[in-house]
Amino acid sequence: MTATEGFSRHGDHSYVATFADSEKEVLLNLCEQIIELLAERQDHGHEDPLAAMVGITSHDSPPEDEVLHRLLPNAYADEIDASEFRRYTESTLRQKKQAHAISMRIHLKSSDDGTIDLDHDNANAWLGGINDIRLALGVRLKVENNSHEELELLSPDDPLRGVYAVYTWLGWLQETLLSALIDDADEDEESQLGSS
Repeated sequence: MTATEGFSRHGDHSYVATFADSEKEVLLNLCEQIIELLAERQDHGHEDPLAAMVGITSHDSPPEDEVLHRLLPNAYADEIDASEFRRYTESTLRQKKQAHAISMRIHLKSSDDGTIDLDHDNANAWLGGINDIRLALGVRLKVENNSHEELELLSPDDPLRGVYAVYTWLGWLQETLLSALIDDADEDEESQLGSS
């Protein structure tokens, strides 16, 4: 999964990567899974229209699905505080995460040649989207219990071997995008210092 060179700066505040068809397919599939997973937690049939309008949900307990729980974790160790905070923030957090995955999906679907060109806001959406996908894959890989050294030793016929390959590729891709964003920020800072 390393046919691309990752993201690089392209002019001012533009970040470009070119993906092979197979890479696009993997990313699209993962984005769609995240979008669908986050939709499962929607708050249907909310009785208070004002609460629904401002994003207050009836969900006050963490999701049962372990991947969804990782994407929508408790903010506090105290159960009462965590439940109250969840009611006021989960809907907004879920929508934001869905928007990141949808942004990735739109860019991938609209690219005929596999070239993705992002402005600053979309680059940040991709960073968030890639991070969410990696969190989800990390749960499947049990990265909290398994070291990277152990995961590197997975046998070639282990189904998790492919998941780990995608997980590490996404980490590298995220790093290239973050590096391009930092280079841009550093250059902006230097030009501001030079003009003052």
